[in-house]
Amino acid sequence: MTHKPAEGNYSDDEIEQILGMETPEVKFALREIRKALKEDPLLVAGLIFAFGVLVGVSLSRGHRS
Repeated sequence: MTHKPAEGNYSDDEIEQILGMETPEVKFALREIRKALKEDPLLVAGLIFAFGVLVGVSLSRGHRS
């Protein structure tokens, strides 16, 4: 019995992501986010700190179980 790959299982969003075809709104939003991060280094530090706290909490909860 041969394994036949499934066809048509990808959504439109997944196909666009695979092909690198993003909508203009996504490109605009990413550009604005990059601009905001460049203008406010304190925001970057806060985001990194918050991410570190979340990772630390998730690791400590996983370690206790």
